[in-house]
Amino acid sequence: MSWVAPAGPEKQHSMMKLFVANLSPETTENELREALAEHEPILEIRRPRDRESGKPRGFAFVTFASPEEGMKAMDTVNGLKLGGRDLRADEAEDRGRDEPAARPKRVWMKVEVDRVDDRPIGPDGKKVRYKGI
Repeated sequence: MSWVAPAGPEKQHSMMKLFVANLSPETTENELREALAEHEPILEIRRPRDRESGKPRGFAFVTFASPEEGMKAMDTVNGLKLGGRDLRADEAEDRGRDEPAARPKRVWMKVEVDRVDDRPIGPDGKKVRYKGI
């Protein structure tokens, strides 16, 4: 995976980032790069991974050096079959560095609960212990 330094405001519009969807988890970055080789230079290919399994998720972000190459690549990807799947591509939406992902925030409240131990008493005179399934 390659890293690209953040571009200044004057360079921001000279690049284009595509969101490539429906990728097989077995498809590698190199296979994707080879499929888009006619649209070089590709500045970056990013395949996010699942937090728990570590496997690549079903999409990638591909950054092209020019919007023209990005548009041509989008047309190519929308008709491309890779890893047994029909790929789709759209222009990636920039969420910005300051803006967090659109997820609801968790609110934790401390709630006091009076718990009553209403377990039945067994033949040995002790409360019955429930076992989880």
